[in-house]
Amino acid sequence: MSASQPLDLAARRALLREALAASNPHDFTLLAASLQGATEEERTQLTKTLPPSRLFNAEGATTRAIYALAALGKPKLVAESLYKVQADYIPPALAGARERSADWMLELCDELAEVSGWQQGKPLELALALQAASGLRAQSPRYVQRIPYFLIAELERNASPEQGGAHIARGLQRHDGLLMQAFWRFFEVEGLGANHVLTEHQSDAWNAALMQLAQSQSGFREQALDASLDALLRDFSARSIIWYLQVQQLLQPTAQEVSVRQNRYLAVLCSQPGTAVGWAQELLGSTIKTHALDADALIEASTGVLLRTEKKLLKAQLKLLTQIRASDAQRDRISQIVADALPSMPADVAEQARKLLPQISSLSASALPAATPAPTEPIEIPPPRSLPLPGSHPEQTAIQDLDELVALVAELLEGVDRGADLPRMLDYLAQHGDAKLPQSLGQRADAVMGELWDDAHGSPRRLLLAALLGQNEPGFKGYRRHVVARVGQPDLPGVEYQTSTGTSSSYDAASDSWKVTEHWSSRSGYQYLATHAATALLSDVLQQLQQARKLGQPFCTPSPVPAHARQWSRQLCQPGEGMFARDLEVLGREPRPFWLAADAQPLPDTGASLHERALNVSQIAQEFTFRAQEAREQDGFDSVVHWAAWLLRDNLDTLAAQMHPVLCAAVQVVNVRGLAPLLAALGAARKSPQPPVYSALALAASAKMAEHRAQAAEALAQLTDSNLLHPQAFAAELAAHLCDGFALAGRAAQTLEDAASISALSGYRMLQTLGALLPHLQDINGKPLTQAGKLVELAARLSADYGLPLPIPAALAARSKGSSALAVALRTLLATQPHDTALAQQALHQSKLL
Repeated sequence: MSASQPLDLAARRALLREALAASNPHDFTLLAASLQGATEEERTQLTKTLPPSRLFNAEGATTRAIYALAALGKPKLVAESLYKVQADYIPPALAGARERSADWMLELCDELAEVSGWQQGKPLELALALQAASGLRAQSPRYVQRIPYFLIAELERNASPEQGGAHIARGLQRHDGLLMQAFWRFFEVEGLGANHVLTEHQSDAWNAALMQLAQSQSGFREQALDASLDALLRDFSARSIIWYLQVQQLLQPTAQEVSVRQNRYLAVLCSQPGTAVGWAQELLGSTIKTHALDADALIEASTGVLLRTEKKLLKAQLKLLTQIRASDAQRDRISQIVADALPSMPADVAEQARKLLPQISSLSASALPAATPAPTEPIEIPPPRSLPLPGSHPEQTAIQDLDELVALVAELLEGVDRGADLPRMLDYLAQHGDAKLPQSLGQRADAVMGELWDDAHGSPRRLLLAALLGQNEPGFKGYRRHVVARVGQPDLPGVEYQTSTGTSSSYDAASDSWKVTEHWSSRSGYQYLATHAATALLSDVLQQLQQARKLGQPFCTPSPVPAHARQWSRQLCQPGEGMFARDLEVLGREPRPFWLAADAQPLPDTGASLHERALNVSQIAQEFTFRAQEAREQDGFDSVVHWAAWLLRDNLDTLAAQMHPVLCAAVQVVNVRGLAPLLAALGAARKSPQPPVYSALALAASAKMAEHRAQAAEALAQLTDSNLLHPQAFAAELAAHLCDGFALAGRAAQTLEDAASISALSGYRMLQTLGALLPHLQDINGKPLTQAGKLVELAARLSADYGLPLPIPAALAARSKGSSALAVALRTLLATQPHDTALAQQALHQSKLL
């Protein structure tokens, strides 16, 4: 065969076998000849003749084995095999990888970067050598993210920042500029701006390196300023721009440098991270005094900034606007922008902003907030209704045929909450005991049940599907508590104990080894605690359906619990533990608010009817942690609450009392389920709510998730639009939770503001609620509650909107002096005069229609 013709696969295999038979493990000449010019597809075939990992494991890190590994192996295998090798593997690995494809080499660079540890620089040395030999440039995030560690890998621990900076600067200039090219990628790859080597661990050394390079390398300072500024304009989170801001602050752009880049700094004003906006404001503020800036662009950029919520940014932007040498037209535009943003500003910032409004030349008066009108008689709006709404609950339409049932089941299978349809589905199945799922849907149901994690056996869809498929599935046996057997104490009944064994060890300095000091064993299991929670009730109903269909017996569908008038008392009780004793630590061991009914008595574990169990509230405090846990973990908990809301639709006070553990959890943690159906049910009440309902709404108004607070606002507005919300009663429960620390004033203010925006009447009732709250916004020492100012600000704004002054307690009025947000809001509230307003007229008209 001539030298010009490439080898075929058979010839390459023959040469590979000959190379393996050679006795010198450090000679890869024959291996190189067999693979010369081979494609990636051919190399894949040749691994069957010479598996590279087998040779590497057989003879160790010999020159031949390393060459074969690089020439035939996959990138991940090569990287993971080489990073453990102590010998110099770069020459044979580089020779083996030299003829691999460009994609393969770049992937190897990524894998080598991946395996490079804190003090392991050799894999990246190979990656750099490979790039230098091939002319390729690795720029992927995986590769670039390891470069900061590589550049400090050999840095002495006790090196000063200047010594560390010199070490890093030298490293960046090695390898023919490859590392410097990767360095500029730091400003483009999301995540590098939050790298702790840059921002914390070696930040002083990196700062020193940048300053040294800025002084010694022509153009470095300008490029670093541009790169870090461009990074601030990327769609990165506030955390991901920390280092870019550090670079900017380190280099301290001069007024001339800011002026040249003013368009980009003005663009930063419109970015999301507040830290970036604040930096741009600082630089533009120092530049505007000595250099010409584009005043029109600065004015227009202010539009977005003035709608933000951070007071510091709002004040800084207003200060920037006052520094502009504005023309008459520009002053008009400034006044317009400020006037548009004024309603959303905190009271103290609004006071500062109003100083810009007199700067008017030709702006029409209609564009500005109207002056305070002359006092007139306020509009009288009738109080809420005391009688229930006429009529009865709207009944759900019955399921017409099997196709409709199958459609609902199909949605249930895919995790869609169909809890509101459970009563309809149970009614249909009670009348059609032979209803079966189509084969295809049955197969899908089997698959879903196999994948469903339901350790507590309380999933509504699992139990419903079991009934439809004719399967026997265990139901909810109660809340599970982990118990450990104690020496000298009898085993708890009903607990299946399991034995675990282990050892304890200690370090023995004499032998420089760990020695076993004791063997131990423990016995533990789970105790099931009976409960009357909604999960248990629905599980029992679905198991009854399961048994009825299996035995061919009729199934009796449950009915809603008839209205049951109760007297309630709010109590602070110690919450009970959950599955594990440590679970209570998540929510805290402090007393929590619960509601006890005067007629509440413990029920027996068996024998009580469904309705009796549904009305029982005697065990809620003891089950607090269990109920909070299941709201975060139980599959289909939204469906459970939907069904419970239907069952207790005429006893919403009991429903609210039952759900207080869930609501308390929602104030503290995220991902709590069940609030959407609960709040929808409370908002749809047909009679005046009782204290537990107002208590539930007050807690939901302070939920940690904005989604839950929005649902609370909708429920409040729905009650208002039915003319059933009594502001004094709602304010009493909200005040109690605020004073006890179970609700947060800032979150509650946002919820009340959202509710007020839904309708004119809702806004009026929220104003009345705030008026009733004002006497309760100070603690026992007379100090305002945390963020109470936000509630006062909202009260001042609504008071002006509806022309209804609110009486201010003397202790609170005494705090109206000064420039704090609370003081400004109180002065605004004190200045409100009774007068007729359009919103008050709308609220009056709406109330007359109810």
